[in-house]
Amino acid sequence: MIKRNKLSIAVLIAGGALSSATVYAEPEFYGRFSLGLVNTYDQSIDERVNKIENQSSRLGIKGKHALDNNMTLVYQYETGINPSDSTKPIFSTRNSFVGLEGTYGQIITGTFDTPLKKAQAKVDLFNSTSFDISKYLAGEVRHKQSVQYQTPKLMDAFRATVDWLPAAEADTDDGFSASLEYMGDVVGITVAMDSKVDGDSGIVTKKEEQLNAVRAVLSVNATDSVKLGFMVQQAEGTEADKSEEAGWMASASWSLNKMKLKAQLGQGVASKDATGADSDASLTQASLGLDYSMGKNTTAFVYTGVSRYEDGAGGTAVGESRNDATTGLGLTYKF
Repeated sequence: MIKRNKLSIAVLIAGGALSSATVYAEPEFYGRFSLGLVNTYDQSIDERVNKIENQSSRLGIKGKHALDNNMTLVYQYETGINPSDSTKPIFSTRNSFVGLEGTYGQIITGTFDTPLKKAQAKVDLFNSTSFDISKYLAGEVRHKQSVQYQTPKLMDAFRATVDWLPAAEADTDDGFSASLEYMGDVVGITVAMDSKVDGDSGIVTKKEEQLNAVRAVLSVNATDSVKLGFMVQQAEGTEADKSEEAGWMASASWSLNKMKLKAQLGQGVASKDATGADSDASLTQASLGLDYSMGKNTTAFVYTGVSRYEDGAGGTAVGESRNDATTGLGLTYKF
C-alpha cells in the first residue's frame, strides 16, 4: 500500500536532463474524496430530487526545496476532481502556486484563495455543502492570477497577508485583498478586506463584477472539545454593479470521542440590488450535522438544514418567500 504517497521522482522538467549530483526534496502527493447523497429542492424543475454532491474532492502535489541564503522554494499544484457529475469538467484548477519563503516571510504567485476567503478559517463548518457560506456571503474568491506576500508570525501571534490581483483585461483596475490575523491559544481574530476583486456568490451580487468587501472573523476554543466561530461582513459592487449586501454567521462544534456535533446559523441581506434599487432580498440558513471518524483518514457525515429565501433571493418574487429543506450523508477520505 502507498502511505502518504511520497513521490521519489526527481522533477524532470528543467530543460531536459538533470545533473546526477543535484538533490531534490521528495514531493508529497495528497488527495481528498468527499461525496454525499443529498435530498433537496431543485428550483429549475420545482420538485425535490436526490443527487450526488461532490464536496471539493481534489488531488494535489506539494513540496519544499532548500535553496542558498536560507531561502526555500515552495510549490503546490492542486486540481479539483468531480467524479459525480459528467456535465462538469473532470478537472479544475484549485490552489496552485510557486514561490519563495525565508526569514522575512513568503511570496507566491499562481492561483489561490484570496486572504478574505481564507479568513473564514475553520469557522464555516459546512464548507462545500448546500450550507456553505458562499450561498449568502460574497467574496469567496479563488483568483486565477495573483501575487501574494505573507509575513512570518510576528510576536508569536500576528500575521499579515497582502494579495495583488493584476487585471487580465484592458481598462480594468487591479484588485487587492489583505488580511491581518491574531492567532492566540484560545481566541483567533482575523480582519480582511477586498478592493475591486472579481466577486463570487452573495444574494444579488453579479459574479462577473468587481466587489469591495470587509470581513471580520472570531474563533474561540471554549474548551478542548467545544469550538465557536463568528463572522460579519459588508460587501458592495463597483462600477456597473450597484449592489450592497451584509451578512453574518455563527457556528459551534462539540467533539466527543469519535463524533463531532456541528451547528451553524447564517444570513445574508441585500439593501441594494445590482441596479442600485432598494432591496429586501435575504437568505437565512440553519444547519445541523454529525461527523463520525471511521479511522485515521475516513469520516462519515450526515447533515440537515433549512434555507429561507425572501424578496428576490433564490428566484423568489418581491414579497414572497420559500423554505427549502436539505439532508445529506456521505463519506470523506483523505490521504
